[in-house]
Amino acid sequence: MKRLIGHIAWTILAGVILTGCSFDEYVREVLDNSEDPNMAITFANGVIDKPITTRAVTLLSDHMNTMGVWGWQTTPQGTVERLFINQKVTFNVPEDKWTYSPLKYWDNNSTYRFSAYAPHASSVPGITASIDSVTRSISIQGVTLKGCNTITKGTPVTPGNFNSVDDVDWMVDRFGQSMIGITRGQVTFSMQHILSKISVRVARSKDFKPDSIVAMTLDSLKIGNLVCQGNFEQSIHNDSIGILAEWTPIDTLPRITVCSAKEVGIPDSALYVVESLMIPQIIDDSQYIHIWYTIGSDADGYKGRYYYIMKLSDVFARFMAGRNYILTINIGPEAITFDAGVAGWDDNYSEANAFSRYIQ
Repeated sequence: MKRLIGHIAWTILAGVILTGCSFDEYVREVLDNSEDPNMAITFANGVIDKPITTRAVTLLSDHMNTMGVWGWQTTPQGTVERLFINQKVTFNVPEDKWTYSPLKYWDNNSTYRFSAYAPHASSVPGITASIDSVTRSISIQGVTLKGCNTITKGTPVTPGNFNSVDDVDWMVDRFGQSMIGITRGQVTFSMQHILSKISVRVARSKDFKPDSIVAMTLDSLKIGNLVCQGNFEQSIHNDSIGILAEWTPIDTLPRITVCSAKEVGIPDSALYVVESLMIPQIIDDSQYIHIWYTIGSDADGYKGRYYYIMKLSDVFARFMAGRNYILTINIGPEAITFDAGVAGWDDNYSEANAFSRYIQ
């Protein structure tokens, strides 16, 4: 019998040497595979919350199909072990759940702490993600945007979902999730947007005749010379000063220009023509808004095409993470009116948050 036990032990040790794993890691995997499936650590469909003020508005799987997770287990003896190291967790659409491998299991007597971001860095070429072992602050390095616009034909409601474009809507769970093993509940993350969003909508000035009398068309609109690359370092302080310092724009690539939906009929009520992700940044004097529009048509007997340019800094001073910057352009026969407001990511535009500029 002793000879048999010694043979088994040598077989295990040989397997550890051949695979390059430590003995503890090997034993843990053996134990994991023998655990009750009902004790497996699982992840719920996280919610997308507004920055700072938490209120769920949609599910993570509506925006992402992967997330990166770090997890720590604290044993009753006070030993801290890392269960997850930037673990890729993927949303399985047919099964309607988040999955990963190999499975890890709850210990009733331990406590747990989890941190997450989305999507997983491996889903986007050139991105690296890491976490500080002490502060649990997440870093996402090398984010690059192309200036995609989700709106191609004009829409009265902004979609708020960037699945259909190349640009990725990066998110983090700012506070992490703490749990005790005995609860054995699903880990649910509260994700928040960390990029900025700019939305532009157009409407007819109240001084102008309704569209049933005179046609008006936005030929195109461009917001130009925007920094498109940056690095993110999560602030451990949940305050505006910390959030302002989270992004470092990297001005080494050619800048981008965001273009609106083209040849859109301008109605009496505002119509969205731009919704685009932005690297948080301070606006400089090289950034402009260009507008081309037509009043009248061949059927009206009068048709004139107009062009206007203004500095973006005359409307916004900066783009902050997780904010939706909304520019409403009211076009009339003599003056273009700009109303600008800043709202939460999924908030509707509020006149109370607006200020106006009248440009002759």
